[in-house]
Parts: sequence; C-alpha cells; structure tokens
Amino acid sequence: MFVEEMYPRLHERILGDASLHEKISSRYPEILAGIKAIDSVKASWRRYVLRRLRNKMMLQLQRGLAVDPDAILICMIHRITEQKGFQLLLDASEGLFKHLGLQAIIGGSVSSGDRRGDEIAHGLYLLSQFYKDSVNVSFGFQEIGTPLLCSDLFCMPSLNEPGGISQLEAFAAGCLVVARATGGLRDTVFPIRVRGSEITGNGFLFSDYNATAFYDAMERAAAFLSTSDEETVYRARINAEHSVYFWDRPARKYIEEIYRIKEIIRIV
Repeated sequence: MFVEEMYPRLHERILGDASLHEKISSRYPEILAGIKAIDSVKASWRRYVLRRLRNKMMLQLQRGLAVDPDAILICMIHRITEQKGFQLLLDASEGLFKHLGLQAIIGGSVSSGDRRGDEIAHGLYLLSQFYKDSVNVSFGFQEIGTPLLCSDLFCMPSLNEPGGISQLEAFAAGCLVVARATGGLRDTVFPIRVRGSEITGNGFLFSDYNATAFYDAMERAAAFLSTSDEETVYRARINAEHSVYFWDRPARKYIEEIYRIKEIIRIV
C-alpha cells in the first residue's frame, strides 16, 4: 500500500523539480518508468538498489524531508528513554545534520512518569523544528517496517542492551546498523570491512558512551555510503540480511548440550 499510495506523488514531485528530474532521469530512469518498471530490471543488485532508492524518496516525501536519492537517511525508532541513547543524537546533532548533511526519521513513545524521557522527547521536537528539511519526529507507537525498508542506516547507540531485537529487524530489512558495542549489540553487529572484492560486516560500532564516539561512528558510516559504489553498498546490505540471528539455533544447541552433559538418551 505504501508504494501504491506514494509513487504517484513522488513521480509528480520529480517531474516538478528540474534538478531532481535531471538527477533521476540520468542515473535512475527506471524509477520514472512506473511502479512495475523496476521489477523488470535483470541485474538483481541494480533492481535492489533502484527499489530501495525509490522507497527512500517516497518516505522522504511522506515525512516532509528534502527529496534526494543521495541524502543519507537514518532511522532511530525506540522507546524514548535515556537508555536508548537519544541524548547522544541530540548532543551530536549539529555534526550529523549540518556537517554530514544526514536526514533522520526519529520516533517512539515515552513511558508514563519518565521525566527524563519527556525531556529528551522535547529536545527531539525542538530538533525537528530546527532542521525541518532533515529531521522528522513522531511520538507514540511507531510502525517500523516501512522506515527500515527505506532508510540507509538504523541507529542503536544504547547505554546497555542485554540482547536486542531492533538491530535484528533492521538487518532483516537490509538496513545497516550503527550501534554501541555493548551486550547483544556487540555480539550481532560487526564492522564493515572492504578488502579488494571481499566485503564483510553489517554495520558500524563505537565503544565510549558519549556524543563524540557516536558521531565518529556515524561519520564512518556516512563515508562508506557516500564513497562506495552502489554494488558495494548492496553487498553490505545483503550481508546484513544474511546475518539475522534466530534464537532457535542457540536454544537447540543448549538443549543438545544439556542432554550430552547428563548423558541422557534423547527420544525424538
């Protein structure tokens, strides 16, 4: 429904903006050829890139951001609380949105009685008013599937995170993750490395819980996305999709280990 609803509006926007039209028609003409045109592209990596760029521009348009396929769009949707690292985003905001030129979809709900969460939420609201073309903030329950399928990066700069589910959802959507190296994030997010034709990893990590370290990770992520060719970025996204961690695997291993230790014959 998202594509069917937003594509006509995107098409109209592109045709009405001379510079945007020139950029799309010269580099991504398939996007202008209709909703189903991308599906007929033979090269799988090109088809993937086109679909994601189209979706990103539709989300930019829907959320009132500047429509630009080259803009790096980040997503940070969690409970709005101190633990999730929103303060780091606020503290690093000038670097992120003024110097790096990033865009952001931010949202979440504040738990009742969480005074600090309310303060952070107010800060996020002010951020969206200051960077109107770059930051969209929504409060309350958030549907996260569409933003993840449209964004370039998902941010999880958590103070602590015993396991973490959000980064796995991001991976499943082909979204690279910027996270603090703590708990389950350290166990599932691995730095992207490019060695010749080999690409490993699924995201970008930082250790110290402060805005400087967070900004450094975001800067590294932005550099990778802006300087790498589209096929390289595509392969990194495929790494992310293939790194989704299913808890049934360690559960089965744990059960087998218990049976082995107790020397019990398991009847299946």
